[in-house]
Amino acid sequence: MKLAHVDVERTLIFEQGKGCEWIIESPRLFARYIQQLYMQSEGGTGGFVLSDGDKELDIQKNVEIISNPFASRLDDKRILNKLYGELTSLAYGEEMYLMTQELQSKLQEYIFQLEHRSPHILEMDPEPEMSALFKALDVKLENYGEDLCERLSLYIKAVTELLNKKLIVLVNIGSYLERDQVGRLIETAAYNECALLLLENQQRGFSDRLKQYIIDIDGCEI
Repeated sequence: MKLAHVDVERTLIFEQGKGCEWIIESPRLFARYIQQLYMQSEGGTGGFVLSDGDKELDIQKNVEIISNPFASRLDDKRILNKLYGELTSLAYGEEMYLMTQELQSKLQEYIFQLEHRSPHILEMDPEPEMSALFKALDVKLENYGEDLCERLSLYIKAVTELLNKKLIVLVNIGSYLERDQVGRLIETAAYNECALLLLENQQRGFSDRLKQYIIDIDGCEI
């Protein structure tokens, strides 16, 4: 997989099981490239091109940018929608269909019993949407991470498995994690078969685990 920009001479090349670290020391360029990549990940325009072999990939569909690691939550609406979709498919699949029908029947009986004991006449959908039921029960992925690194690992796993993201971009993650923790994130990305890009504004000593690209304070590529 490759990530290129029309104004940058070097192309970022992601090898299997090894991420990239892009150090941009110029604050002006750092802000510019992050803003463009973020805009493209939201469906806007910019100068980045993501490709896999000869195939150009849609950045909005394939790139996940984590600029605030504390805001990366497993109950993100996008993740929950995909999760509920998968669970609904399982609920109406061959193995679970009869149990799903039985559950809906039990729910209907429960509402009838409530109606009998209340002064109100009630009605309900005899076949309620399972996604609505999951939401009402607050079904979500368990967040068992004990620290920021583990929570990020779980988030990376979720967005790759449920949202099919191919490239995870971490912005200045070296400000929050130690060297060994970054190594664990690299392993998580490799295990989930997604590329990992660390965007940093200074060198932090991750080069032995990451392919390194540098734009210095003067805007020169190294």
